[in-house]
Amino acid sequence: MPKRRNARQPSRREFLKGGAAVAAVFTVAGKPCFAKKAHAASGDNDRHGIADDAPAPSTALPYPMALRGTHMHVTIDEKTREWTVWDTHRNHRLMIVPATGCFTPALNGVKAEAKATRIAHDGKCLTLHFEASGVSNAQVEWRVAGDGLEMVSRFTATGDCELNRLNLFPRGTKLNLDDLVNFRHRHHTCQTWPELNLGGKGCETDTYSTDWQFAPHPTMFLLRKGDAHLFFGALDLPRAFGMYFKAVESLVEHWYLDYGSAGCGQRLRAGETFQSPRFCLFLDRGKSVHETVAHWTGLLIQQGLIPDPKKKIRHAWHTENLYCTWGDQGARSGSFLPAELQDQTAQAGSAPRALNEGMVREALATIRRERLPIRIVLLDEGWEVARGQWEADPQRFPHLRKLVDDIHAAGMKVMCWWAWPEIAADAKVNPEYLIANGKRNRHGCRMWDFSNPRTQREYLEPLFHRLLSSDAGCYDFDGLKTDFMADKVHAAMPVHDPTWRGEENYIYRLCKLFHAVMRRYKPDACHLGCAGHPYLADFMEINRTYDVAGSDVREHEQRGLMLEATVPGCPVSMDLHSFVERFDDYFETARRRGWAVELGNILMLRRDPWAPWEAADRSFYDLLRQGLSQSSPRQRIY
Repeated sequence: MPKRRNARQPSRREFLKGGAAVAAVFTVAGKPCFAKKAHAASGDNDRHGIADDAPAPSTALPYPMALRGTHMHVTIDEKTREWTVWDTHRNHRLMIVPATGCFTPALNGVKAEAKATRIAHDGKCLTLHFEASGVSNAQVEWRVAGDGLEMVSRFTATGDCELNRLNLFPRGTKLNLDDLVNFRHRHHTCQTWPELNLGGKGCETDTYSTDWQFAPHPTMFLLRKGDAHLFFGALDLPRAFGMYFKAVESLVEHWYLDYGSAGCGQRLRAGETFQSPRFCLFLDRGKSVHETVAHWTGLLIQQGLIPDPKKKIRHAWHTENLYCTWGDQGARSGSFLPAELQDQTAQAGSAPRALNEGMVREALATIRRERLPIRIVLLDEGWEVARGQWEADPQRFPHLRKLVDDIHAAGMKVMCWWAWPEIAADAKVNPEYLIANGKRNRHGCRMWDFSNPRTQREYLEPLFHRLLSSDAGCYDFDGLKTDFMADKVHAAMPVHDPTWRGEENYIYRLCKLFHAVMRRYKPDACHLGCAGHPYLADFMEINRTYDVAGSDVREHEQRGLMLEATVPGCPVSMDLHSFVERFDDYFETARRRGWAVELGNILMLRRDPWAPWEAADRSFYDLLRQGLSQSSPRQRIY
């Protein structure tokens, strides 16, 4: 073949706009290769210089350096330093990342201005080296991994500093995509993500738990273009406080990991090397949102980052239907609790004080009399003295251990409510076990510092002994329900051990810790959680669909599908349905999906959201008995 090493490479404008067939020579890994003839796009649909049908030939690429996955590839222009993400099948450009680079830090409250200096390419990895103030040996790496790509950056601090942000993609990144999917939860809608369009006025969103449900949210976004899903998500657990995104007219305004504002960032010493979490970038086509998210959690399992759910030992009773006292507490107190959890956190009303031993025994007698197929009773908020002071209230539960023993004697299990992030203002606690000796978070609340080995040894271990042990003086509970984890772990709250920093990271480490302690006392102990994060899958025995304010059963179903995708292998239970209306739909959904249900009312009922509370009647018990019998979840084998 004649040498054509000096043949002129067409300019980008010629390639994208030229109308005529193009044949050219490109250099990949230092070797010439020939592009097939291809007709360029007309440019009529070009948006911010992104041609909808810009060609990406299959045998050679229009740029000298490229990485190819199964359904997508990335090219980098040696002259402009722009990175371009392509949909290989459709020949669409999806993203164009400016030369200022990605994964660059903001230190000491100032964004580091990055300048690309060198590009290395070995066919499977592209590495962009860059310079920025305050750092040395800075680089970002894109690597072929399976059917997609992985991205990571690292740099060395030249002096003592703090990391405030990691700018994942710079301002001006061009997006040739339609919208963004980010699981953010609201009441009174069955949609588990809001409308987040990229064009026009654009959108702004983040993964921090200010939506107050299913905390912590994983660091991931899914961007859609027709039936194509471009997924971007963390493989390693970030030590950050959410991923933040804003786009206007399909141009990125910001896209970064938050490590804390100035004065509250992650401390780095001179000479210390920081490495970002590894991120994956892959393209799915023709799949549902949940299937694409499951693709990502499958990668976590394949890489051994989370345990294989098939290997987790599950006990049959964990997936049985249960009775939670919270609904009847609200009815007995006459409270109409606010729908939003942040309002419930600030104002629980009189519902907790309505829980007492007499009410629990009345419920147990009703379960037996009406032959309701329920073998688990959950004592919700109110059994304790106060949030944070986790000991039996002496007035409402003077003989708590005797009550638990009687429940066990009836062949049933009993669990308790434990909201570890909450400490009531009147709770008597040792400030030495708290973050910064009792510093208040932005909600005015104190927080336990579970990163402190002393707190673990002197507070958590004795607490779980009292809650779960069958020893004299202990309560002998069979498991715990956790709650109110959202918007609690803040960068401004300095933990004893800085390796616990970050919302996802702190909650992961705490769940791993308390689950191990719990299982020491009860090998079959159950943690009833409410989180949509794959790293927590091994520490939850069942995952509830959280509070649904209205009677729309689709809210439970869509939340449950989200939980199955984000927390692989963890069984789902449908949280309380507070009304008689649509109860048949509620039980039918549980039966169809194979999920357990949590009943909140067996003593009182409310027919619809505008109806008053009234005593449960015969027809109500017939409805419960039939629904519970039909919705008993099938035992799953993962």
